Amino acid sequence: MSYLNSVEMIKTLFPKTKIENIYKIEYLLKSAFCDFKVDTSLRLAHFLAQVREEIGDEFKPVFENLNYSEEVLPKLFKSFRNNDFAKKYGRNEMHSANEKMIASIAYANRLGNGDINSYDGWKYRGAGALQITGKANYLEVQKRIDKYIKNLNIDILNSDDINTLEGTLAAGLGFWIWKDIFKKADLGKDLKTVDKVTAVINRYTNSYEKRRQHFAKIEKYI
Repeated sequence: MSYLNSVEMIKTLFPKTKIENIYKIEYLLKSAFCDFKVDTSLRLAHFLAQVREEIGDEFKPVFENLNYSEEVLPKLFKSFRNNDFAKKYGRNEMHSANEKMIASIAYANRLGNGDINSYDGWKYRGAGALQITGKANYLEVQKRIDKYIKNLNIDILNSDDINTLEGTLAAGLGFWIWKDIFKKADLGKDLKTVDKVTAVINRYTNSYEKRRQHFAKIEKYI
């Protein structure tokens, strides 16, 4: 691993992370996970800036928040329009949101998922350091995990390994190398490059500026 100051980068962007986990992440990046093309200070800075926006200020397993209200669901997902699903499963004065059913309906028959009754939408909801979503994407990421860190037996497709620190990090790195995002990162440390990286990870997000800010906080360590 050819970059320095990785601990400082992680501490800066993820201040709520336990110190033992910070050193665990650094160790994984520099040893077991070293083949995922996050092997320079520039690449690491771009990767961490994106992860910060996806999972927050503590580096830990995070699943997609589906605690949507009855009013919001039809605006977000076509599958909640012209039916009573939003009222039945969305948060309202009568009951809390049924996140399992919301995910199962919203992502049914999409992204490689089965129908509503398969609950694939829930099982393969957004998760991992870069919040991958859908069975097809989990499968592609798992292929990269199997290729580069097969000795750790991390399985995000058929088990709950994505809900561990190692699995969360591996899932993000698997997506990173699958989509060749490191090639975008190599373009430089200007803000336009940050935007190019963001466009691969979450093209239609409204958080481009926040991701630039995250990157700027750790640019001095590159």
